[in-house]
Amino acid sequence: MVETRVSRSKQRKPLWKSWKLWLLLVFIFLLATGISNCVNEFKKETASPSTKIYKLDSDRSVKAMLKHYNSEIKYENISGIYANPDGSKTVGLSIKETGSDLSDKMAMRNAANDILKTWDAFKKSKGTDFANIAIMVTYPTDDGQIPIIKTQLNGNKLKSFNKSSSSASSVPKIATEYWQRNDMPSIK
Repeated sequence: MVETRVSRSKQRKPLWKSWKLWLLLVFIFLLATGISNCVNEFKKETASPSTKIYKLDSDRSVKAMLKHYNSEIKYENISGIYANPDGSKTVGLSIKETGSDLSDKMAMRNAANDILKTWDAFKKSKGTDFANIAIMVTYPTDDGQIPIIKTQLNGNKLKSFNKSSSSASSVPKIATEYWQRNDMPSIK
């Protein structure tokens, strides 16, 4: 009997019952998870919206840029000429305002703010090589969507545009060309 006790005490535990093995496996798992999370975060890291640069060489790229910077604005009918002989670009787009329950004054202010945000998006994306950016804002009425503001801005004015020092009331002054419906109130 003595012999049996000695042989059992000298026997090793199975490897899977060792606390050292389980500690090593947990450590390896945590290390692998940490490395994986770190790699995923590194891959997710992109340029901030203020520094992201788009090619702006097609209607699709302009639409993607505008959606990136102003996802809350409903842009429609984006069309442009991106290969003028002089290297400049021209784009026209329309913004569809919603909320026919707004006062006319509030609708005009919202439209002007959307124009400012659009100009700012072009400036942030280094779209200053545009010869002209034409924007038409439509507003819902009983007769359907009607144009309430049309603006044009040339590239030189876009280069000097600063959204932080602009307000809705400054849109007519900033724009190269400005038109608004006569039956809508002036932006103040």
